[in-house]
Amino acid sequence: MKFTKFIVGAFLGSILLSSCSDDDDFTSEIDEPLGAYDNGILVLNEGGIGTVTYISDDLQTSQQSIYQLVNDGDDIGGYAQSIFFDDDLAYIISNGSNLITVVNRYTFEIVGKVDSGLEVPRYGVVYNGKAYVTNQGDTLDGGVDDFLTIINLETLEVEQTIHMGAQGEALEFIEEEDGKLYIQKSTYNLGEKITVFNPTTNEIENTIVTNILVERDPETGEIIKQLGLNSFEIENNAIYTLSGNKLEKFNLNTLALESTITFAYEGDVANIDIEDDQIYFTVANSVYMMSMNAEEAPAEPLFTYNTTSQWGTMYGFEVEDNRIYVAEGGDFVSDSFVEIYDLEGNLLKNITVGVGPNGFYFND
Repeated sequence: MKFTKFIVGAFLGSILLSSCSDDDDFTSEIDEPLGAYDNGILVLNEGGIGTVTYISDDLQTSQQSIYQLVNDGDDIGGYAQSIFFDDDLAYIISNGSNLITVVNRYTFEIVGKVDSGLEVPRYGVVYNGKAYVTNQGDTLDGGVDDFLTIINLETLEVEQTIHMGAQGEALEFIEEEDGKLYIQKSTYNLGEKITVFNPTTNEIENTIVTNILVERDPETGEIIKQLGLNSFEIENNAIYTLSGNKLEKFNLNTLALESTITFAYEGDVANIDIEDDQIYFTVANSVYMMSMNAEEAPAEPLFTYNTTSQWGTMYGFEVEDNRIYVAEGGDFVSDSFVEIYDLEGNLLKNITVGVGPNGFYFND
């Protein structure tokens, strides 16, 4: 009897221990949110005074002006341009106020501000404890033309300014890859270069020259249209650029041009994004998709969205986690909208956001 009871007790005990162990494992696998704005999408609205809209990952809820809401009405400055991240911090660039506002990316509580040493800042990236921010300057008001600002992230003080501009070469997007910074020297399709910058030596190492499309009046020879570098993406040891009417692929190590695809669409090609070996880009209010191994451009768009905006068509664009995000600039004085699609081009959601939405950022 005692032996039988021992066997039964041991069996029941093992079940209970196993159950408790499984429960502990299950509990430990649940990730607690790091703040009210964890696990969602941040939409940056350019505005007159910029705002940020939060959209939950399931697309069921949204909240406007989250920075102002959390920080007692303080604002992020005029003409919000972009956001870049470093661990749990977000850096919001507002070029109309020459300001970078630093917040906890999950709670949006303010951490600090960079309010000096900037002049029409555009984009930033973090490398080795420092932020590198492109500035277009303002020569009309006696300022300095395009330069790179280096910011110490512990003190939020500008450590160094490196002048990199030349006439017609406005600094724009910046990306870090394998310890090098790749800086677009073209804005509004004016310019055709990507500068390779070494942040260890603070020197320019090389320059990539991309395609530029120039159309002239057949009778006078005057330039009637000029389209340079629009955007670029680094993927699989290569740099893909949209320049003029071409998609160009450059080897990341040698910077040699490896392939070119020429487009013949009625409209300017823009907004390159690469996700899961597929290249996405836009033409006017349409989105196109092609394989990275494709040898010619797709004939038909994946989808086209409705817009009446004069200047804000496809003002923001991103592909992330099996979704395509489109931002409509609208009239730039009233709230506009974003639309989210699946990879087959089916509309998932239309969501009202702030004034002039220009970018998507992912808090997951």
